[in-house]
Amino acid sequence: MARAGLSLRPLPASLALLCAGVGAMVVVGFLTVALLPVLMGAGLLLALLVGAVVFGWAGIEGLAAFERWLENDPRFQR
Repeated sequence: MARAGLSLRPLPASLALLCAGVGAMVVVGFLTVALLPVLMGAGLLLALLVGAVVFGWAGIEGLAAFERWLENDPRFQR
């Protein structure tokens, strides 16, 4: 009765595993280097959006304070 599956001798099997391991490290390294600009761009976009929201909120609060000042200042009570 024959054995099922692929059978390799120990030396070629170890070389194949070594090449697969090196290839996996190279692929992961290239993917990491390729994803860095994408992740940095996404982070900068998120920072820009948060900054715009905070800047808008500060502007609205400033206009509200200016309106309260106009309502309470005696020079504008005529």
